[in-house]
Amino acid sequence: MRNSLVVILMALVSVFTLSSQELEWSVDMNAVFKNSEVEKSKTPSETNIFTRITPQIGVSMDSTRHRIMGGVTWYQPMNDRMHGYKVVPALYYQYKNREKGLDFKLGMIPNERNFLPFYLCSDSVNRMSPNINGLTISLSKPHFFVSAMLDWRQIMTKHHREAFMVLGDIGWRNSNTANAGDNNIIAASTFAYNHLARSGARPEGEGVVDNFIANPRVLYTHWWWNASIRVEAGVLLSCDRDRVAENKWLTQAGFLGLVTGNWKWLTVQQSIYAGKRQMPLFEKYGSMLYQGQNFFSYKFYSRTVVSATIFSTDYININARLSYHATDKATAFWQELAVRFYLDSTLWGKYKKKERLNYYSPLPPQF
Repeated sequence: MRNSLVVILMALVSVFTLSSQELEWSVDMNAVFKNSEVEKSKTPSETNIFTRITPQIGVSMDSTRHRIMGGVTWYQPMNDRMHGYKVVPALYYQYKNREKGLDFKLGMIPNERNFLPFYLCSDSVNRMSPNINGLTISLSKPHFFVSAMLDWRQIMTKHHREAFMVLGDIGWRNSNTANAGDNNIIAASTFAYNHLARSGARPEGEGVVDNFIANPRVLYTHWWWNASIRVEAGVLLSCDRDRVAENKWLTQAGFLGLVTGNWKWLTVQQSIYAGKRQMPLFEKYGSMLYQGQNFFSYKFYSRTVVSATIFSTDYININARLSYHATDKATAFWQELAVRFYLDSTLWGKYKKKERLNYYSPLPPQF
């Protein structure tokens, strides 16, 4: 067994040595001011001012198909004694084949939560826990796409419970999205499973909890010269079971719709959920089990977001947002100002050569 491992390691070293290698790096920094005014909600009113920076460095081989990256994410709230900071390591392997549309990552992957829907990842979870600890894989073809993710949020210890989420997304589209002006029709569905197990000590009254989520939906996007509108309609389904309590399944279903309009620097988004209240065990388990926005624990939830881009270049984006949340029992009004700076080795190389950038960088976090 030991000899086999040595042979495998020597083979990997030989491949990496013979392949062309490139040093890669990136810096992703966010500074955010957010004021939350809440009435009759489980979430208190508060004002947050914080910075979050993720520097990474690594090496790529075989025309950047293989990449190993490492770094940290440093979250720092602004307060009188600078308490509450969090430093999270990042270290992952990535295989990316652009010709086949395949992207695979394994390890501690930073800033992947930015792309999760808000019924699976709330603003506060995104802010405090930016990493996906596990793997992500996606395959994108002209008319078909599929992705999956495993996020191991917490391993079992004597005093901590095991917790993880498995996510899958599959869809079909009528046109090739490489043509930016195409009007697209997409039929897709998201599936997720949240699992909360017992701790090593196994105290009395602690048991396994299951949470299944499905979101089948249809999307339509229409483009004009400087504007677009995107309409999404579907059903949000979930099943929950607390094995230590009554050990019976709780089922929830409701309509989930989303309309997004863009015109130059302005974006307006309206989402509505109506149906049986999701997250029925939220009062008992909170974010240990549910990572999504807790407004979904009401029978009706309306979220209106007006976002304006104040300044934008290939490296810097300044954005202001007003968000109004209304449920059948509570309301909330958020005011946000966010500055994002992003730079990596590719952008820097094009800047030094004074080339046209035309470069797509990751989407800004949705704090």
